[in-house]
Amino acid sequence: MNKVKRIFVLAVLVMAFAPVGTAEFQPLSETAGFQALRIAHAGGGLGTSKYTNSYEALDTNIKNGFKYFELDFVFTSDDRLVCLHDWQKNFRKIFGFEIEHRLSLERFEHLARENEKFTNCTLEGLADWMRNNPSAIIVTDVKEYNIKALERIREVLPDFQRRVIPQIYNPKNYAAVKQMGFEQIIWTLYRYSGSNYTVIEWVGKWDGAFAVTMPKTRARSPLPGALNTRGIATYVHTVNKVREVEQFIDDFGITEIYTDFLSP
Repeated sequence: MNKVKRIFVLAVLVMAFAPVGTAEFQPLSETAGFQALRIAHAGGGLGTSKYTNSYEALDTNIKNGFKYFELDFVFTSDDRLVCLHDWQKNFRKIFGFEIEHRLSLERFEHLARENEKFTNCTLEGLADWMRNNPSAIIVTDVKEYNIKALERIREVLPDFQRRVIPQIYNPKNYAAVKQMGFEQIIWTLYRYSGSNYTVIEWVGKWDGAFAVTMPKTRARSPLPGALNTRGIATYVHTVNKVREVEQFIDDFGITEIYTDFLSP
C-alpha cells in the first residue's frame, strides 16, 4: 500500500472506531444486492463481555451505530427458541452452573431475569425489541435444526423478509431458505469442509442478494479476492483488533467484519 493510501485508510479507521465499538454507518460496497454493513457479533460486546446475546448488548450497540446484529439461537426443552450460544460452556459462563439437559423456556426466562449482569433474549422478546428499534436487522446463527428454526423465526420476528438475514451452513439449503421469503442470505463457512473452489462453484449457481462469511483462516486465503472479483460481498469473523480490520479489508479483499468490540 502506498503512503497516501495508508494514511487515508488509517484516518478512516480512527473515525470509524472512535469510540471503541462504533459501527461503520455507510456500506463499503453493495454487491449482488447485498448491503454489507458491519455486524455486531452475538449482539456485540457489552463492556468487556462477549457472547451475551442480551438485550443490554443490543441496546448498547444500536446506540453505537450498529444496524446488523448476529445472534445465536438454540432450542429449549419445550421447543422454543432463545438467544444462547450453547447449553454447555456458554450457559455455565453466563449463569454460573452446569446443567445436564437443556432447560424449558420458563426456566430459562427466570434465570435470565435473575441475572444481575444482563438478560438473554428469547425469540418473542426479540420481536418486541425489534418493534422498538425499527432500524435493526438480525443475522441468525442457529446451532441446530436451522431450517426448523428459520420457519419459527419468520413466524415471530416482524418484517422478517427485510429484517432477518439467515445464515446457512449447507449450500444445498440456499434455495429452500430463499423460498421462505428472506430477501438476503449469508452462507457461513465455519462448518463447511469443502474447498475454496467448491465455494466458488456453489455461489456461481445462485441468484439474489447474498454474502459469504468465513473464519480468519479462510479469510487469509485467495477466496475473498476471488469472490470479490465476482461481485460477492464477504465477511470474516470475529475481528476485535483495528489493525486486523485493515489487513483483512485491504490485503485480502474482505468486504466487512463481525466484531464484539474493537481495540488498537
